[in-house]
Amino acid sequence: MNSLSIVIVSYRCWQRLDACLKSIQLQSLDFVEVIVVDNHSNDGKILAFMQAHPTVHFIQQEINGGFAQACNKGAAIAKGEWILFLNPDTILEANSLAPLLQKTNAEPNWKLIGIKQLDEKGRDTYPFGLFLQWWNVWPPIRSIQRLIGGKQIAKKTWSSLPVSFPDWISGSFVLIRQEDFKTIGGWDERFWMYCEDMDLSKAASKHGWKRVIYNEIKCIHSHGGSSRINHQVKSITKSAVIISNFRYIDKHFSIPGKWIAYTTLFLITLIDILIALPFSKTKRLMVKELLYNRR
Repeated sequence: MNSLSIVIVSYRCWQRLDACLKSIQLQSLDFVEVIVVDNHSNDGKILAFMQAHPTVHFIQQEINGGFAQACNKGAAIAKGEWILFLNPDTILEANSLAPLLQKTNAEPNWKLIGIKQLDEKGRDTYPFGLFLQWWNVWPPIRSIQRLIGGKQIAKKTWSSLPVSFPDWISGSFVLIRQEDFKTIGGWDERFWMYCEDMDLSKAASKHGWKRVIYNEIKCIHSHGGSSRINHQVKSITKSAVIISNFRYIDKHFSIPGKWIAYTTLFLITLIDILIALPFSKTKRLMVKELLYNRR
């Protein structure tokens, strides 16, 4: 049954969203509905955009509630058997969703499904990763972890196999059955932006569910469509990465690992900001965002 609801969270990325919606129109499915949740773009462009896409259901938020909250908002009215959470800066290949659903319908143990993602230059973006642990909070440690783990957890291995099973998959493309989404309670809205996909995959792992990258199907993903439009937005999103890492640690780690991870993350963040502070407007804005964050 090709019954699909596509939920897209958007913020001031109209041109890329337009290209994404046009790529959805090239899909051949029995039933597909598209729900766009606008996270209070507040730039006067949404009404004209809605008129240009009359078949799309738009939800206009009065606040920017973040990615997880907006995804849940869209999912709450979804009618499809499947829900696809899709970034607005992605472009799907024509007629790619029907064979994906055909494959996933035949694989009941596949619970969270992603696909290969390439940037605009055709480079693999590796939309997956290893779970954050108390001892690998510093990114270079995760690189060492992959070296020690060998080919089994290497990015190129996960990306080259027809099907791979990483710890977590990127929230830029997450296909999940509606009933499974409800079972795990949806996205955790405490994560305003970033780490919510790792958290969703963690919830799936606690149920023993497989997180899958199906590399036989791919899309284009141009990172930063909503998060890098100016220094102010960049500072907010980069700060959100740090805040979400702390929240993930708080939710999933136990003492004493939690405090080791807290200390490590605090020190590497402090050093990074202090070194770049005199030269980077974004870093200076990040200091204000981190000190006065209310999210």
